[in-house]
Amino acid sequence: MAAQFYESEPRLATGLSLLNLFGLSSTTAKVCGGFIAVLIIAYFVLHFRYPCRSSSSLTQVVGQATALFKECLATHAFHVGEYDRFRRTLNQVTARASEIASRTHCLDETNASGENSSLHDYSNKMSFLCKRLKDVVKCHRDARVLLRNLEVCLMRASHSQAQFQLLQRATVPASP
Repeated sequence: MAAQFYESEPRLATGLSLLNLFGLSSTTAKVCGGFIAVLIIAYFVLHFRYPCRSSSSLTQVVGQATALFKECLATHAFHVGEYDRFRRTLNQVTARASEIASRTHCLDETNASGENSSLHDYSNKMSFLCKRLKDVVKCHRDARVLLRNLEVCLMRASHSQAQFQLLQRATVPASP
């Protein structure tokens, strides 16, 4: 009966036969195959859910926000009061990203010491990594919101400039 099922699903039979090469029974091969499939799906879900998981990628996003802020400043895209609000938000995001990066650097230095680690140390490191991931995700989300708001500000300014130019062309009489 199992052979019939494998014959009707050639891809499954191929995958299971590869696992059988390691000397696993059919049931164990199915469990291992299922576990591998779950790991692959979990990887993609985590990658989709947390696009920014490291302080270096967070620093890149903050750098993009800083560059866009400078571009908005150069094009006079800010309305009254927006400059102060965006500048304050950018400073907060930059400070948090720097603080997260410095905490990451401290962890790397403690790992390089080469001391024997106990289970308690591993649990402390795991809790630290989970907290850092939470902080990175929150800071990344705030930086993306800032980027989106700055892009809207820049688009609004370019739209206003285009409308002004169209209005100028309409009021200038055509030469005969």
